[in-house]
Formats: sequence, C-alpha cells, structure tokens
Amino acid sequence: MPVRFSARSAGLLAVLATLQGGCACVPCSHDSHGGPFVLHDTWMIGVERMIGDVDPRLPFTNRLLADLAAMPNVQSVYIGTPRNDWPFSAGREWRIRLAPWLYNDAACMTATYTVTVGGQIQGTYGLVTPRLAAGTETDLGCIDRFATAFYLALVRQGF
Repeated sequence: MPVRFSARSAGLLAVLATLQGGCACVPCSHDSHGGPFVLHDTWMIGVERMIGDVDPRLPFTNRLLADLAAMPNVQSVYIGTPRNDWPFSAGREWRIRLAPWLYNDAACMTATYTVTVGGQIQGTYGLVTPRLAAGTETDLGCIDRFATAFYLALVRQGF
C-alpha cells in the first residue's frame, strides 16, 4: 500500500532535509555538545508582542516563545510587560530583541532583531519567511517555520 503524505508532513520533511544537508552550503557551527547548527553560547531572546496577535492570550506570541525556548542554547522571555524587562535587560551578556509581525505584506512572517553583546549593539537585522501556497499552512505552522529559519539565521551569522 503506498504511503501518502499531507502538505504539512511534506513540509516538515523538507525542513528536515534542509537541516540534514545544510552543511554542504554553509560553514557549520559545532560546539562541545555536538552537532552542527548550534549557537556558540546561551542567548537571551526577548520577544515583543507579535503584531497581529489576539488579546488577551497572545497565542501566536506564546507559540513563538515556546518554539524558541525549545532550541539549544536559547532562553526566551516575553518583553511586552514591565515585569519581564528586567530579566531581559539584566540577564545575559548575549541578547537579542525580536520584533515579529504575522502576515506582513506577502510574507508569512517578518521580523527585525537587534543583537547586543556585552551591552553594545552589534547590529539590527531582518528576516522574512515567505508564504506558502494559499490554504496549505496554518498560522501556527508559519510561526514554527519562522522559528526554525530564525535560529538557523543566527547560527549562520556566527552567533
């Protein structure tokens, strides 16, 4: 009996294939814990409220926070409330402030992020995750795909 794949499982397989073969195109980052595609140090990522998210529960922002927290060498915190600003500002020497937008223009997700090392801003960058064909991806699927692309972008930038 032939095996059938849904669009979601086919997309996941494509992401996994990209991760597996990614070292052929880009210099790999290795650390003492093994494996390519790992950040060199532990980074604190502060996530602002996602533009386009639904109050009061913020399901899209929370999904992005959970996705990032699951990545190696990452601590994530929501910086949309004053009580969380202190852990982000006083926390780590290695920090990233992430401002995401869901469905900006023709993109699934767009974000800008500012990298700070030792209290000095190293640069501000942007990342765009293109939309897939209409009706093939959920909002949460888009966020998952963005989180993976964001993490890989950080690794490729040498962070």
